[in-house]
Amino acid sequence: MKKFNLCMLIASVFSLFSSAIMAQQIGEQAGYYHLPIGDVEVIAISDGTVPVSASGLLNHDERIPELLKKDFLSDTVETSINTYLIKTGKSLILVDAGSGNLFGPVHGGALVSSLEKAGFKPEEVTDILITHIHLDHTGGLSSDGRMIFPNAIIHINQKEIDFWQSHEKPDHSDTRGIISNRKSYLNFKPYLQAGKVRSFQRDTTLFPGISTHEYAGHTAGHTVYELQSKGQRLLFWGDLIHVASIQFSDAGILNEYDFDKLKAAAQRKKAYAEAANSECIIAADHISFPGIGHIRQVATGYVWVPINYQTGK
Repeated sequence: MKKFNLCMLIASVFSLFSSAIMAQQIGEQAGYYHLPIGDVEVIAISDGTVPVSASGLLNHDERIPELLKKDFLSDTVETSINTYLIKTGKSLILVDAGSGNLFGPVHGGALVSSLEKAGFKPEEVTDILITHIHLDHTGGLSSDGRMIFPNAIIHINQKEIDFWQSHEKPDHSDTRGIISNRKSYLNFKPYLQAGKVRSFQRDTTLFPGISTHEYAGHTAGHTVYELQSKGQRLLFWGDLIHVASIQFSDAGILNEYDFDKLKAAAQRKKAYAEAANSECIIAADHISFPGIGHIRQVATGYVWVPINYQTGK
């Protein structure tokens, strides 16, 4: 029995070592992508990926296997964790902050490295727009109480703050992922304590050309941010969608990460129709990096049309 356990231990260590090597190799990809929106430069910044069980995430819908097979995917989908940098004349604005170390040493946590490869330092970020407080959106704000972006002001829907302050003490009877996401609030909290948070309570304009739209459902104050410049529109969707191969076929497929599943499904339906009708550009945190494209309505639902790759800024 001891020999068997030792073999199992060696196998486990080797597996972790192999995973770490693979993660390092994947981490050597560029991790950033430039896109002009009118006079503004938007840079997709990768925080890496995390494997997700599509069937477990999406309520074990019976259509999932067929939809995944159609896109040459298995049930475990390597899901991108995307953040976005908005470069204006005076400001360097980050949209969401990735996962930090909250997914462990292998998955996620590449934001700072990708940011530096793109030519920027965390200290240069002036503002951070948070779509919502979850592991892979605010986990990268701090580490062991130290602010990763010490000169940044955080902008967030007040409903997000109110929700997490009311759930600051763990409630093990809650089924909405509050316990697992509590660390994401703790990584946000140093900015709150330092007076570096500016909250808003309704749809508003934060900066010239940058406004907010509440799409609550996924969380209490989930927010979409809109960038406009010279007639071009880009919407930062946050977590309106997680698995494009499945959820574009039917906005009503329920997502286990959504706090209010039915309300979130209605918000997805609304967002799909608005984006398809307006032909605006979408930047989504969990669509394959860089997560930027359009959506088009078809007879069977909607389809994702990634932006055409371009070189240069």
